[in-house]
Order: sequence, then C-alpha cells, then structure tokens
Amino acid sequence: MFFTMASVQFSACSSEDEANDESASLCSDTPTNTPTNDYMVIAQAVGGIQSCGIVMISKDGENVNDAVVKINNTTLPYDEYLGYAGYIDASTTGAEMELEITHNGIVIASGNSCVPGTPTITNIDSGYVHQKNTALEVMWSSVDYATAIEVSATSSTGDDDYSSGFLDPMTNSHTIPATWFDISSSWDDQAECTITVNALNGISTGNENIIGSDSLEIGYNVEGASGLFISVNGDETTVYVPLDN
Repeated sequence: MFFTMASVQFSACSSEDEANDESASLCSDTPTNTPTNDYMVIAQAVGGIQSCGIVMISKDGENVNDAVVKINNTTLPYDEYLGYAGYIDASTTGAEMELEITHNGIVIASGNSCVPGTPTITNIDSGYVHQKNTALEVMWSSVDYATAIEVSATSSTGDDDYSSGFLDPMTNSHTIPATWFDISSSWDDQAECTITVNALNGISTGNENIIGSDSLEIGYNVEGASGLFISVNGDETTVYVPLDN
C-alpha cells in the first residue's frame, strides 16, 4: 500500500484498530503501478545494525544525479558509484520505510515498505568445507514481514552467480543444486563461495521477471516512476569447495 500526503494525515487521525490494519496491509502488500513519468528508480532500504539506503535513478537511459532522495526524511547524498546512498534507521523489524524522490521541484517517485526480519542461516557455519558436484541444503530461521525470500551464491572462481528466484516467505530451506558446484579453476585449489539468504519486503513470488533485468517497465512497490522499492534483511556464510584440478 502506498500513501499520498493526504492519506498519511488521515491515518494519523484514524482509530488504533484502523492504524493497525493499515500497518499490517502495508507490510504484506506488493502492489504494481503504471508509471506516470519517464524516470526509473531502483531503491533499497537495507536493514541490520549498519542499515542504509541505496537508490539509483535514471531517465531516458541517463543517470539522474541532482534529485532529492529521502527515506524516512533522511536525505541520501549522491555517490558517483552507488547512486544515492547513506545510513538510515532501518534496524527495527517491522519498521515502515517511506521513500520520496523529488526532481526539479516535482515528486517523481514514492513508496512504502516494511523492514523484514533477519533470516539467520542455521545449518552452515562459515568455513564449512563442501564437496564439489554435490547439492547444498541451506536452512534459515523464520522471519516476519517478508513478502519473498531469495537464496543466492557467488564463487571466487568467477562462475555464474546462483539465484533461487523469489521463494515463498514462509519457506525455511532451499537446496542449491549439485550442478552449480561443478566448479573449476586453472590457478586455485579451492573455491570460496558466499551463500546469502535475503528476506525481502515489497516484491512477491510472482515478480520473477525482474531478476537480472536492466529495465523495468512498471513500478513494483513504487508510484510515479517505473522500477522498485524494497526493504531487505539478510544473512550470509562462506563455504569452501576443494577443486580437483
């Protein structure tokens, strides 16, 4: 659910039950919207102790570097490499994150999300040695306020990254197939693989088509511009895979 300024003021005058219903809806809704302008926005509120906001804005294929970007009224400075980035307070599970982007005095994008809990990996300690060409089951703790879960993996050998796609938020395990661990290297005797589990709020299992996409034609959990606005919380671990070079 997204709020205009008028509806924010209205909700402040609502009864406690109505406010609780709106909060619950906000944390579970994953709306899509038809853009009303030519901007594209990719925005994330990253939870955890060192929580931060990261926002990238483009128009007609060109980066926009002179917008005013706020998450929960914290203005994010522009960074040449990251886009708009800075520390925000997203450390509380269930906290509402409100995005507002203004360019040339006009609000071009807005959205709301909730900070999901942390999906703590429970069965793989960092430093675990995993055998090549064997599947790896990843398990994690249940989380609140997630609308999707994604498991990903990267390798120090430069092999293609792995993604589970968007899993049901009630899921607590996923198996990375043995084929992904068919790893080889001409110079290393082992591969270092980073396994990450992210809880997401703002997109759903039905939004698979946005993974790896460079251009989004509609707004996922964002109004005005195309693109998306999500809150993320995650955990990661490192495994080592001996290579029989």
